[in-house]
Amino acid sequence: MIPVLFKANAVDFSTYGIGVLADCISCEVTEERNGAYELVLQYPVTGRNYGELSSERIIKAKPNDTADDQAFRIYRITTPIDGVVTVYAQHISYDLSNIAALTWSSESISPALAMQRVFQNTATAHSFTCQTDYSEVKPFSVAKPQSVRACLGGVAGSFLDLWGGEYEWDNFHIIHHQGRGQHTGVVIEYGKNLTELEHDSDITEVYTDLLPYAAISAEDGSETVVTLTEVLLPIADTTLSQRKTLIQDFTDSFGEEEAITEDALRTKAQTYLANNPLGVEVPALTVSFEPLWKQPEYAAVLERVSLCDTVTIRHSALGITAKAKVITTVYDTLAEKYVSITLGSGKANLLNNVSDAQASAEEAAEKAGHFPALINSAIQNATDRITGQTGGYVVLHTDSETGLPYELLILDQPSIEDAVNVWRWNVEGLGFSGSGYNGPYETAITADGQIVADFITSGSLIANIIKAGVIQSQDGSSWWDLESGEVMFSAYATTDSLEEVSGRVSQFQQSIDGLNSYVADLTESVEGVTGELTEEQENLRLIEGQMSQLQQSVDGLSITMQEQYSGGINFVRNSAGLNGLSDDWTYAGTITAQQGAETKNSTVSNSCFQLAAYSTLTQVVDSIVPGQAYRLTVKAKKTSTYNAYVRAVINGDTEIDLFNTSDSFEWTEYTALLPDVQDSVITIKIYSRDASLFVSDIMLTEGASLHKWTPAPNEIYTAEVKIDRRGIEVSNADSAQRTVINNTEFSGYYNEEKIFSLNKDETITKKTTVDGELTVGKTKFVPMATASEGLNIVILD
Repeated sequence: MIPVLFKANAVDFSTYGIGVLADCISCEVTEERNGAYELVLQYPVTGRNYGELSSERIIKAKPNDTADDQAFRIYRITTPIDGVVTVYAQHISYDLSNIAALTWSSESISPALAMQRVFQNTATAHSFTCQTDYSEVKPFSVAKPQSVRACLGGVAGSFLDLWGGEYEWDNFHIIHHQGRGQHTGVVIEYGKNLTELEHDSDITEVYTDLLPYAAISAEDGSETVVTLTEVLLPIADTTLSQRKTLIQDFTDSFGEEEAITEDALRTKAQTYLANNPLGVEVPALTVSFEPLWKQPEYAAVLERVSLCDTVTIRHSALGITAKAKVITTVYDTLAEKYVSITLGSGKANLLNNVSDAQASAEEAAEKAGHFPALINSAIQNATDRITGQTGGYVVLHTDSETGLPYELLILDQPSIEDAVNVWRWNVEGLGFSGSGYNGPYETAITADGQIVADFITSGSLIANIIKAGVIQSQDGSSWWDLESGEVMFSAYATTDSLEEVSGRVSQFQQSIDGLNSYVADLTESVEGVTGELTEEQENLRLIEGQMSQLQQSVDGLSITMQEQYSGGINFVRNSAGLNGLSDDWTYAGTITAQQGAETKNSTVSNSCFQLAAYSTLTQVVDSIVPGQAYRLTVKAKKTSTYNAYVRAVINGDTEIDLFNTSDSFEWTEYTALLPDVQDSVITIKIYSRDASLFVSDIMLTEGASLHKWTPAPNEIYTAEVKIDRRGIEVSNADSAQRTVINNTEFSGYYNEEKIFSLNKDETITKKTTVDGELTVGKTKFVPMATASEGLNIVILD
């Protein structure tokens, strides 16, 4: 199908609208299960309807093999590259994100009535309708004004959160299915119609046993944990050979008036196992295939595939036979065939990841609340060991040539040779050795961020990867051997075992009392050296003052050095939005470039990018020299309390965050060292979960030094002149004139209307004034002395 362009306010797509985009080079539609639904189209600037393409207009296109043509609203058009623009459009249902649902609540309402009320009770009129297959009555509310699309999914208390299901977006009609797809019987097979396959095997959520428990809270704040007599419930038909246990808290499954008993817990756990295939791996498969129903010899075959359908994949050479749900489709609208489909279970999507994150956070907070006594005990023990101690010996090593200190030692003996217990602190890190000055240092914090310790007590431990042999509870009653797969859990300590725990704590306390005098002596020695350190610090402050206020007079010229920055070239193009949202950046969502009083006072560039909710800004820097270290710096301000980050991706998949937080903050400079970059590209990713995130002064330079922001080479951005790799633009706000010179045009604009342009050997202009003679070919036009005498036309030889 050839896409068709419509005006922004169109609601009837049965006509040819503004016109057919017959010159388009490519057009692909990507749809995810309960997720993104977008169109990407490439169009030449020489195309017949190029001038009609603009933001907010609508493109009608075929999204897959079975659905009716769908409407997609344009939200971004790139600057022409090699005479081609890329047009990005979102399904018309994204308009629901701009329609506000007003507040209301009901203690008991059917999903059909609740959905109808959400669509009717809005701040503005719209053309959308809805339906749902669900009928179970539940409480539902719109607690605060939010978009209609948020009510459908993506927040706690939404339709997806309460009822689940799968959405079908049919232009202005929204359908909430219990199960959108069908078990089609379609087989995509190697040697038949399968052209490409990528198999992602993931057993992260596959288990052999379930350990259920529930907590009973007493009025005095104490808790009693209920577990099963048999402790574990085996999971039938598991694909794992090593034991792997899922520990599941069923406390929230019991109502306020429902008693928590062992029998009731067992029933709920067995129901959970029946509804969740925890023992079976759900593979993720991305395949490309040739639709046989497109071939003449298979014309009678009705093997159509749509999103959420279940199909069978067979690849005899790889030994893969699997049935899986279609969770993503990429469809070539022009060729009317799939580019690829992805099968399996999506890890997350745009509609449910928020509620999942909130649920995970609440669950983590609840579990953390079970262990306050252990953490408080560890804090008290550490406090007792460190405070109020005396003794020990402090040695400050200095360089023999410069006389500057470079290492601090804290010893248990007066001399280094006799010392056994040694704390050693220098530029490479801090370490403790129980075997003398030369180590080994089995407890250490090194400069590259590594922590080596035999025992760590933590209230919260956040990590991407935890590598361990055995994970064990503090009292030793529960453990998990990661090598053998064996798991032993004894739930939580009961009242009967408190005396035993107290005895263990007393033994531990006795073992650390012997260290108290040592730490006390150490404190006294540190105080003794304070005077010497204070004198050295005073000398350093004096030197710093002289450097920062250095003045040099040359023939009456006074120069003051206030700051010292090493130079560097910024590899990031349009690094502060001074050229608007140019095609140097790839983005999704709503992003604008801002200049004003706030950026003037808070940034070097006096400009920034502002990211609204669910917005992503990405730039791939491809001029990197491998084998070097690089430093990335950014200034940012965050006003929301949802997650946002600035991230660098190096060496293919290594992610380094400048910040990744849900906390709000004022303008702050963040920087990170990107060590040992081996690829020729560095990807910069900026994401905001909610409005607003402001980012500016993005600086990527070679080496480890910190640099003051400068634009990239060949970039000049002022209020009226813009020069970069695309060309030159000179404007004048007072006269509303603008001249553009780049690789695709040499044009002049007035009030954003093109007045003249030079295209190869042809000049096009709206008005031309000639003050004197005009020669066209062999004809000369000569004005007479007075205007009333007319024009003299002369034929040249």
